[in-house]
Amino acid sequence: MGEFGGEHRDLGDSAGHFTTMISLSRLPDGYDPGRFFILYPGIYVTLDNFATVSFSGLRRHGGTAPYAPEGADEAEFESTVRFAAISYPQEPSGN
Repeated sequence: MGEFGGEHRDLGDSAGHFTTMISLSRLPDGYDPGRFFILYPGIYVTLDNFATVSFSGLRRHGGTAPYAPEGADEAEFESTVRFAAISYPQEPSGN
């Protein structure tokens, strides 16, 4: 699927449509859910549970992982989950 998280563009996306991402998380209290960002115009969204973002994947974007608070129990961390469902508007292949 290419790069994940770090700054990137989805060059195979259709210029006339939007990518939509839905973030679903199961994080213990006190955890930072992470961020999704679009570099220009400088937007970020906190990825709380059920956060939904529609954007052009042709713009530089990326995200961060959830962060455990200092001193968090390692067993608790292993039970954390963030699932991102992403719909990509593929550029037509011409077939």
